Amino acid sequence: MKLCVIVPAKNEGLVLEGTLSSLLTADVSPKDIFVVDDGSSDNTGAIARHLGVMLLRNETNIGKAQSIARVVKHFKLTSRYDLIALMDADTRVDPQYFTAVKQRFASDEEVAVVCGQAKSSPHNWLTAYRCLVYFLSQFIYKDGQSNMGVITVAAGCATTYRSDIFEELEWNNDTLVEDMDSTVQVHRKRLGAIVYEKNAVVHTQDPKTLRDYIKQMSRWYTGTWQVFKKYRMLTGTKKIDWEYKLLTGEGLIFSIAYALLPLLLLVFPKLIFMLIFDICFTVLMALVVSIVEKRKDVALYAPAFLFIRYVDCVVFLYTFWNTVVRRQQALKWFSVERYHQQIQRSQE
Repeated sequence: MKLCVIVPAKNEGLVLEGTLSSLLTADVSPKDIFVVDDGSSDNTGAIARHLGVMLLRNETNIGKAQSIARVVKHFKLTSRYDLIALMDADTRVDPQYFTAVKQRFASDEEVAVVCGQAKSSPHNWLTAYRCLVYFLSQFIYKDGQSNMGVITVAAGCATTYRSDIFEELEWNNDTLVEDMDSTVQVHRKRLGAIVYEKNAVVHTQDPKTLRDYIKQMSRWYTGTWQVFKKYRMLTGTKKIDWEYKLLTGEGLIFSIAYALLPLLLLVFPKLIFMLIFDICFTVLMALVVSIVEKRKDVALYAPAFLFIRYVDCVVFLYTFWNTVVRRQQALKWFSVERYHQQIQRSQE
């Protein structure tokens, strides 16, 4: 199977070289790597040229989704390749990533999309929390969703498409989450199965400051509500509609309860036992993930995770209020600050 990789990038000079180097180490030829420089004002384009990969520059910023569509059309990728992999500019792949991806496609001709396992690269307390979240969400949800055929989002940092179905997708900037949008399109258009491959591992950079973390979560949650509205999932009856209703409904109930917890404890002091149980469960899960992932920082920062979860719940409710109730249309990309980082490999 002939495969190419698309890397959309805007002002990614701090991280792009590591991403491209990891792709080259994973035996992807430079001529099969396509970087879209989306109007960068830094050395993003220079790094791509230095490493000898294919480069397309947008003179003005047109957004990630349209950049993907433009590079596919410009280089005629759907007619030249069997598989098209998308990769974020801050993501590094394990050496065996594409081997695992190709094997999954070869195992079943009905497979249209393969999404890999994302891991948060260590940096501080926020990335330790993201390590826990990624592990639990992929271990609990992704495998189950894959088996049931209801994966809700094939993450843009680790997803590969069959090129013939790629042509059927619309890459528009009318939501903040192009990866979730394209995932739903695959379901809606019945283009094939979306599967999760845990052996296709990538390491992604998460925000290092609370401010940037909130910005990122706001974009993800706002985009989720936008997709929910765009495809009218509230009234839909397909399996993917029910999965979205289940997850967003569960999220709303949990977020309301968690956000009101301080007030509930004042009114009902006996609820303190539920809080203690939640703390113990969180710490236990952090210890398990710390051992499995060989990440001491996850256990070390576990006491701070309750605060971050509280922040998650508040942001989830805030984006629901603005996007669904007030019907605000937010399409501005919330970029976060990049930083130099030593990447931890899963083999180590």
